[in-house]
Amino acid sequence: MSPLVLAAILAVVSTFPAMALGGPPAVVAVVAALGLLSLAAVRLPVRRQVPAALVAVVVAALVVAFVLGPPSWVPGVGSDRADALDVALTRLAGGLYPYTGVTYLGNPITPLPGSLVLAAPVWALTGHAAGQNVLWTLVLLPVLNGGWRLRPAPTLLWTLVVITPEVLREYLVGDDLVTSVVPAVAAAAWVLRARSPLVLTTGAVALGIATCTRPHLALVVVIVAVAVGLRPDDRKASLLAPSDSNDAFLSWRRGLLVGGIGALTWAVLIVPFLLGGTDRFSPLHVGAKVTGERGLHPAIVVIALVALIVLVAALLRVRPTSESAVGWCAAAVLIAPTVLSAGFWLLLTGGVSQADLTLGAGAVPFAAWALARSRGEDPSAHVVRGFPSRRRRVRA
Repeated sequence: MSPLVLAAILAVVSTFPAMALGGPPAVVAVVAALGLLSLAAVRLPVRRQVPAALVAVVVAALVVAFVLGPPSWVPGVGSDRADALDVALTRLAGGLYPYTGVTYLGNPITPLPGSLVLAAPVWALTGHAAGQNVLWTLVLLPVLNGGWRLRPAPTLLWTLVVITPEVLREYLVGDDLVTSVVPAVAAAAWVLRARSPLVLTTGAVALGIATCTRPHLALVVVIVAVAVGLRPDDRKASLLAPSDSNDAFLSWRRGLLVGGIGALTWAVLIVPFLLGGTDRFSPLHVGAKVTGERGLHPAIVVIALVALIVLVAALLRVRPTSESAVGWCAAAVLIAPTVLSAGFWLLLTGGVSQADLTLGAGAVPFAAWALARSRGEDPSAHVVRGFPSRRRRVRA
């Protein structure tokens, strides 16, 4: 069933490029192809030599495609999102406030500061933030494999994700709805595999930065924090040796630590840009998509609080502790904008042909990660409680 869930997510977010290229028949073909490929990726036996050769071919094709640019038949050529990062980083490098600039379409800059942090190194090297698509697409490969050793199923899943119509379209035109979420997946794995307070703390900081890109990714911090608080099952294990109980972190305290550091990281990134006045912080304009009014409208606050309460209640019910469970929970949360958009257009027009079903594309990396980790040993299932000389394994 899990491969079909991933296929469904890939197919739904790929509706736009499929419709643009061939209409309803193309959509049907894409759905069928993604379903079959998802099942094949995790079911068919593959020789060990295949993953390395496959990765070499795909990476070479990706590099060539990025250098040559998108062909004319690719829908949505040019990316307002990538240009927003270029404009913001250019202004920031020049000592100017980044969020008063506009894109080539005249739109305000909407990426949160975490996006600027993640894109800055690539922008500094190449002059274009879109280059991070290459980086994060490649980073997704070891994330799915749980390390640098290539394994057949995760490698095939990575290939499937890369060639999915919407993911490939975004890669070619410079959009980042999918690739910008890869750092959050990597940071979540980092936190879940933490073997010491220091690693847990630095992982929580990384998680805060990686999720401070779009508002709804804050819910990923909540999911990971709750998962950490629920592990291990005995609720008494610490990251340190049992004899060091005075300094030990109980499970629930570790969860609060992750959530608190993640929230603090968001504050450190955002607050400096608010000091000059909230009217200049252009990411606040996205609130108008929900309430019709720009900024922190009371309705936005209420919706956020209700979503948080419902999410925590659901997590305490489901009790996700493994990487796979955390990945599926995050994917479910991130696909919500697509579901809401589809429901809105269905009520408004009786169809979904005009709905923007790409809004939930960020669910793709988390769903692929969840499926990949469910196919083999979960590295986060073994928590090291002591220092190297006193390590022992426990069940997650």
